[in-house]
Amino acid sequence: FGRLTRLFRSGPVIKRNVLKPIDNKTSTAFETFRKNQSQVYSAAMSAYGTYDRMARYADFSEMEYTPEIASALDIYAEESVAADENGKTLHIYSENSKIKEILNELFYDTLNIEFNMTSWVRNLVKYGDFFLFNDVHPKYGVINAYPLPIAELEREEGFDTNDPMAVRFRWTTQGNQVLENWQISHMRLLGNDAFLPYGSSVLEPARRIWRQLILLEDAMLVYRIVRAPERRVFKIDVGNVPPEDIQNYMEQAQSSLKRAPVIDKSTGKDEDYFIPVRGADSGTAIDTLGGGTMAGETNDVEYIQKKLFAALKIPKAYLGYDEGLGAKATLSQEDIRFSRTIARIQRTILSEM
Repeated sequence: FGRLTRLFRSGPVIKRNVLKPIDNKTSTAFETFRKNQSQVYSAAMSAYGTYDRMARYADFSEMEYTPEIASALDIYAEESVAADENGKTLHIYSENSKIKEILNELFYDTLNIEFNMTSWVRNLVKYGDFFLFNDVHPKYGVINAYPLPIAELEREEGFDTNDPMAVRFRWTTQGNQVLENWQISHMRLLGNDAFLPYGSSVLEPARRIWRQLILLEDAMLVYRIVRAPERRVFKIDVGNVPPEDIQNYMEQAQSSLKRAPVIDKSTGKDEDYFIPVRGADSGTAIDTLGGGTMAGETNDVEYIQKKLFAALKIPKAYLGYDEGLGAKATLSQEDIRFSRTIARIQRTILSEM
């Protein structure tokens, strides 16, 4: 295993020094906005933009409960490992027939990529990282591969002055156990230098939009529950009742009008209004107060939803929304921009395999 470590400890690692801005001042416009915005919105959006790895992973896990995002992850995974007309997911090329036979046995029999690859790629695009532990036998080579929880592993670079490109991993939940580069297949989607040496999820551009979307959807539902039902307005003529006795008079009128009160099950309280009137407006009347309309709130949600689709890079028709679809078989054939994204993910997987 020492020879393996010498051979595979270094690799093609992209290293960047990310400079932290010295000036922490923000624009006057932003300060004005921050003072005026609601505390609820501020608290909900505060976690966005943090480079803390665990905070990002927690966001991605929660985002999956949004149906559009879960469908998008499924589409990314299925398109990346789509089989050809012969049912082959991975093609192995070699002039040496023995090498080809060994690699076919490794990928199709030992690693069983036809079954496992879809779930591996789904986790890769979801988090931007994916760790695979290679179970290596001294005589038989790789005999199995196990996915490891991404939150439990840390990638270390630059620890060896004699070998600046050396890479190793630490399994934090197992007593900071050191794992060599050849023991771990670290798939990562490079693209955002701020997250190095880790990858960037395909969901990263959608994090802020997703937070806004769930806030709007919740606000819309609360408004509908509270404001939508019709309610009655009882106008009670109080006549010559003295002002100090009006409250008692209204309570008597209320109890007499509604001896068997109807309780609103959604709120648990009486939703009718009892308003005393006198003078020119004298006369008891019962009016109906219409429920609130929701046209504006729905438009707001649709606007944010469109931005979410743009961040996911998938045409919304493929996420279950009605739009005309072409006659092509797959999404990557339909949309050349999306096919380039899929090709980048495939290159990441192949380079690590």
